[in-house]
Amino acid sequence: MRFLFVLLLMLMSIPAGADALAAAHASDIEKMLDLAQRSKLAQSEEWHKINLYHAAWSGIKSRVDDPTYFLSPEGAHDPQAELDASIRAAFDVSMTADGGQPNLCRRIARYQFLSRAMQALGFTYAAPHCEGFERWKSGIATDRVTLVFASVYLNSPASMYGHAFIRFDGGAPGEYRRLNDATVGYFVQGSDGNGAMFLLRSLLGGYPGSFGFVPYYVKMREYSDLENRDLWEYQTSLHPDEIERMLAFIWEQSFTYMNYYFFDDNCALMLLAAFEAARPGLDLIEQAKPWYIPLDMLKLVRQAGLIEHVHYRPSQYNTLMRNQALATEAESAQAQTLMEAGPVSFAASVDEATQARILDLSLGMLEYRRNQKHSGAEVAAITARQIELSGVRSKIGVVSDYKEQEPPAQGPEEGHGSFRAGIIAGQAGASKYAQLNLRGAYHDSLDPQSGFALGASSKIGDLYLRLQGEQIHFERLDFFDVFAPAVQTAWAKPLTLKINISLRREVLQDGGLAQTAFRTQLGAGKTYSVGSDARAYILADSVSRLSDTATVALGPTAGIIWALMPRLRSELVSSTYWTVPGDRQDHLAYKLSAGLAWDTQDNQNNLRLNVSRQGAGSGSDFGSFTDVQLGYFHYF
Repeated sequence: MRFLFVLLLMLMSIPAGADALAAAHASDIEKMLDLAQRSKLAQSEEWHKINLYHAAWSGIKSRVDDPTYFLSPEGAHDPQAELDASIRAAFDVSMTADGGQPNLCRRIARYQFLSRAMQALGFTYAAPHCEGFERWKSGIATDRVTLVFASVYLNSPASMYGHAFIRFDGGAPGEYRRLNDATVGYFVQGSDGNGAMFLLRSLLGGYPGSFGFVPYYVKMREYSDLENRDLWEYQTSLHPDEIERMLAFIWEQSFTYMNYYFFDDNCALMLLAAFEAARPGLDLIEQAKPWYIPLDMLKLVRQAGLIEHVHYRPSQYNTLMRNQALATEAESAQAQTLMEAGPVSFAASVDEATQARILDLSLGMLEYRRNQKHSGAEVAAITARQIELSGVRSKIGVVSDYKEQEPPAQGPEEGHGSFRAGIIAGQAGASKYAQLNLRGAYHDSLDPQSGFALGASSKIGDLYLRLQGEQIHFERLDFFDVFAPAVQTAWAKPLTLKINISLRREVLQDGGLAQTAFRTQLGAGKTYSVGSDARAYILADSVSRLSDTATVALGPTAGIIWALMPRLRSELVSSTYWTVPGDRQDHLAYKLSAGLAWDTQDNQNNLRLNVSRQGAGSGSDFGSFTDVQLGYFHYF
């Protein structure tokens, strides 16, 4: 009734609109302004966290870039001015510019905060009842909040460090009930796909970021089935009133935007902000590194004691790999044969349990193949075969023995920190040296393995400085490095990719350093599983260098990565390159390196020995030398 009375008053009074409404509540507004000033409400944690204020070079600044978000012209950098403006508009039921909802309702989180704060100060201000917000919230379960982490996806620059989102769970038990629960994530709104331009623009804040909502089964389809990414579900300890605050924050931020930056103003930051808005006593963002990576965000949530239960949901690919490993060679071969069109038959000696196992495996292979196709005709043909095999399987009265992939011994939140610092002692030829390594993110093949895929590498900002004699020299900076050893099977032929973009000075035979060159390495090939603990690969490789002159070299790279023990790994890599026609067309370079890494104490410390033999030159002007390094690395 009060809302209707205020609305009628606004329509009938002179002057009309927000000014008349403010006049009608002038005493209330003045009282609230006074209470807010005396209690220093603008300095409260919750007010700062709702509006994403943070310390910047110029003082306090909100991360929100949308100017329409702020009610005060100084609101982006003045919490007091924005609070005062919010109080003056506390009874403004006029509509937003697009006419979709009242101005109060666009900013529901701040007005719910204002209502709680005023009540604590002894003054009654009722938070607005917003029909749109209530209707939206009514379609979302609010019994629990689960943080979901989708593991690293190396085929997309935007997902090379994993992705995270929030799921709002209902109270009813049952795994399948979760499929329809709502999820919310923060995404870059770009239209350039997943290529180099997309990565460059997201690095420079060239796109807006915003929240998006879909049912959980859509995310499972996208991540687990299509991109072959494991999902880790972390049920949190948020209470109902905290979940209400989180929803209000997400609703309010859904009507605005901030410029999306790959390293900081990204999905990880906004999920941390959502948890802080839900429980303002948390200080997650301040504890984070200068950059925000989904895996680091997950560790911060865990360290804050928010996680109550962990559930592992393996990708379709990893589950299929496990069942193929459990099958005999004959069973696997027949399952592959059944994938193709033709009659479905078994030898008389094959019992029903074996038939069921073969058919289940074949159906799993077909489903994986179907998910990787883009042509409608190809999908239709695979679907027809699936229906045919399913009909045969339905007539076999044996319970399926198809097993999900077992969870790894440690989850991604238990892996090493993303930042690495190291000290290295080495000798190249007869020259001794020391090296300092600083890496911003994230993982290479010899780093502690827990929580990471065997052999995978994904690095940004990997810097090496060399101390030789009394001088410090720049040696190498890897801007971007990714290696994705995707295993070949009879039913899947994924491509293994290697990309490196760097500035580097090659080590010379006498231990000196050559001229600095911009270097690009691009390689593609195949990876094979050598038992459960080793991966072998071979690549067609290329290296381009640009300094005073430009050169391009081509050749093969082969290697093997072997997890000897849970804390001990080895790697052997051989590369040979011939410079293509040009000034140095007869130039040959090779490098054979062997590495051994041991995780000392825990996942945050790594001792590494590396020995390499390398050479370069042409004809009689060919030199080679051995480089030995012993290094210690610590992860933060």
